[in-house]
Amino acid sequence: MSQLIKRKSKLVFTTSDTARYKGSERQIIIEATPFYAVCRLAGTRTRYEMSWAGVFNFAAAAFANKERAERKAKRKGAGI
Repeated sequence: MSQLIKRKSKLVFTTSDTARYKGSERQIIIEATPFYAVCRLAGTRTRYEMSWAGVFNFAAAAFANKERAERKAKRKGAGI
């Protein structure tokens, strides 16, 4: 198994989603590091760090909630 010891470039994603901050819409920027992800809004200095395990756990929980809601809607539509 190989490990990344030194990174020569920074991986930054500018998403198409926006969030409202202090009265204006700002793009969400994700900075990827080997151990955690950093989220911030364009034009701001506030950074929110989250481990990659935390990102995966959040995505898994969101997926489970979506599936649960779809099953519930299907049962409600079937009259059960």
